[in-house]
Amino acid sequence: MRLCLPLVVAQAAAYSGRTAPGRLAWVDRYLLLRELSLFADDEPSTTRVFCDIGLGDDATTTLELAEALQQDADAPLVVACEADANRCAGAREACAAAGVVVRQTDGSFTLPLKWDEVCVGTRAMNVFRSGYTPIEAARGIDELAAQLQPGAPLIEGSCSRNGDCGVAHVLRRTDDGLAREALLFTADIKRRRGFAPLALRPYLPRDLRWSFREGSPVYDFWLRWTEAWKAVRKAEGDVFRAACDELRRRGDAVEWVDDGLMIWTPQG
Repeated sequence: MRLCLPLVVAQAAAYSGRTAPGRLAWVDRYLLLRELSLFADDEPSTTRVFCDIGLGDDATTTLELAEALQQDADAPLVVACEADANRCAGAREACAAAGVVVRQTDGSFTLPLKWDEVCVGTRAMNVFRSGYTPIEAARGIDELAAQLQPGAPLIEGSCSRNGDCGVAHVLRRTDDGLAREALLFTADIKRRRGFAPLALRPYLPRDLRWSFREGSPVYDFWLRWTEAWKAVRKAEGDVFRAACDELRRRGDAVEWVDDGLMIWTPQG
């Protein structure tokens, strides 16, 4: 567990660059299927918001996020947080039509919340992948997490340009700070024509890519995952899911969430 510290990080002119339709649909599916607290309206006197960090060159993935969450009648208000004024201006009309609010930030990770709003979740995908030192990335994540409601999730990680593979932290605000709860993995074997754990390594969240070395928990997990994959790779059907099942059979705390989605919840 890591304490949330409101430290200053480098300001950005824009949080992320190009995006593509469906790139973050796997994260949206996870939120809809597993983060049911997003839809619990316990405080009617406040407005629950879900913050999406970065619009990209267009608002496609933000609009898809809102569409996914709005399948539940109690969905929180999606607030798109972007530092670039031109991106904000270009996205406002389409976002307003979809019930999404666009707010420009000063380039920091201070969420643009109103006095009566509470943040029940944040998505920060492909934000810290480049442009930040490891220390700046850690401070930015801590700053985002410090503004969440207790129990709220922060999904942070990276993925390929079309979203056919990716890895994300499932972080959670607690009374004591920020808990690293799980890692979420996606691989679309139909688009990638196969699967191997090695294909996901480049998309590890920034902090895990820097610490990926012999003896680290994620490195050791990757070794076990690779061995499980080797045992099933010649089987017919979905090898990603088969490797997940084999890994779980061998004692790892992994679970198949949905098509192309696996979550690992390590002890401690």
